[in-house]
Amino acid sequence: MRRLLLLTLFAVPALAATPPPPTPRYHLALEANGAAVFPFMARFGTFNIDVYNGGVHVDTFWLNAFSINDSKDVTVLNPLGRMYVDMPINGIAGIMLRLGSGRGDASRAVPPLGEPLQGKVKDIVATRYRIVYGPEAWIDVWTTTAIPENPQLKRLLNEIVGSISPTTLATAKKIPGTPLYVELNFSHYKKLPILKLKSLKFDDEGESDALSVGSLYVKAPLADAILK
Repeated sequence: MRRLLLLTLFAVPALAATPPPPTPRYHLALEANGAAVFPFMARFGTFNIDVYNGGVHVDTFWLNAFSINDSKDVTVLNPLGRMYVDMPINGIAGIMLRLGSGRGDASRAVPPLGEPLQGKVKDIVATRYRIVYGPEAWIDVWTTTAIPENPQLKRLLNEIVGSISPTTLATAKKIPGTPLYVELNFSHYKKLPILKLKSLKFDDEGESDALSVGSLYVKAPLADAILK
């Protein structure tokens, strides 16, 4: 018994001192096409989204942006004018309203979530979650747990989806994992992909530059200097 107690006393501190496994480095590249559903987004073109361990970077035809994990702000850059501005993430809803998207379904019932279906997106193991609006109307969201959930990606997506459709956001919040592919299926949008996987690499190449402001940029005094 004494020997067992001594072993326990030595083993417990050793176990407590064992560091957690390191978070895998990754670079998830996605492509979003908001203009397919919301014409006012056509001015931005395609959204190229790069997700890293440390945050999210977005490139568009007109503006670029990035946001670091745990930050309350998103940095918006105008490459043509070499200007940037830090904006609160919770201000995205106001920008969406100003550009032409409103909270039009706040009074509708929250759509249910269908049973998950296992599968793959390209070669990545994924799960399909279906947000159901009716017998012939749904949104399919394919997600993966191959990489950790990125808190900043989730925060940004929640802000955007919530500004457009609060009821959809209420259901989408129940979906675990990182989105790889999103497809709409409604009477006027048949099997329309609005988010697609481009690639997934397990390295952090390009992360430092993607999540920082270039040396030639000047901070703008007002957000309108960037967004107008």
